[in-house]
Amino acid sequence: MSELLIAPVVFREGLPVLADLPFVSAAGMRDLAEFGGHGAGAIRTAMSRLRASGEVATFTDDGGVTRYRMTAIQRSISRAVLGRSARPEGFLLAIFSFASDDARERQIVRDALKLHGFQRLAQNAYINGQINTDELEAALEKHGLTEHVFLFRCPEIDDPVLRRKLTELFDLRGRKKALLQFQRDLVAFLEEPGIGDDELARRFFYAGPVHYRITFMEEPPLPARYLPPDYPLEKVTSVMPELAERRSRALIAYYRRVNR
Repeated sequence: MSELLIAPVVFREGLPVLADLPFVSAAGMRDLAEFGGHGAGAIRTAMSRLRASGEVATFTDDGGVTRYRMTAIQRSISRAVLGRSARPEGFLLAIFSFASDDARERQIVRDALKLHGFQRLAQNAYINGQINTDELEAALEKHGLTEHVFLFRCPEIDDPVLRRKLTELFDLRGRKKALLQFQRDLVAFLEEPGIGDDELARRFFYAGPVHYRITFMEEPPLPARYLPPDYPLEKVTSVMPELAERRSRALIAYYRRVNR
């Protein structure tokens, strides 16, 4: 549920049509979680955990309303998401090593890497494209894990064997089919005939975490020249920004009403 609660926080700071509106309130977060089918008790518990863990930053506005905004690590993740479309040459490897009983620490590292788009390459080894790692490294240092994680920036190696292995490992043909199916499902969900403006807006925000998971967390972090010429990721990722422009009035009206 945490991803759903955080979704409007991320959209408020990442979507141009919402940039001049107040930051998200607890009421706005609850509204979306209720739309997702979660009960009041579960929502209260999840929001308390978000605040306690520091996954969202809070402040009180001039009217005494508690508002929620992105943390530095979330902005780092957003930059990685936005930068994925550039597909720069080369790779970033993360290798980590822990004692067998350090399960919690190992999971913290895995979660941080996955949120930034790393994917598992081998045991205790993850691969990504070239991203800025300042906030990632700061988060690892905060948890005292810096000495256990090694980041290596690797220039592009013109090796056809390596290219074939990575292409097969990440199954680009299968990914293409999955992306096209997601595009069809996303358009059908967001543009179902007859839905009202509030329903559209709620569906839009609800789709955010799913979109992030499919088009970023699960997306092979490979350089552009590894991809086939008709790879559909750009078309898939354009669906929501284009809809936001076309239906900006509906999104703004809903956002203003639930985040008073």
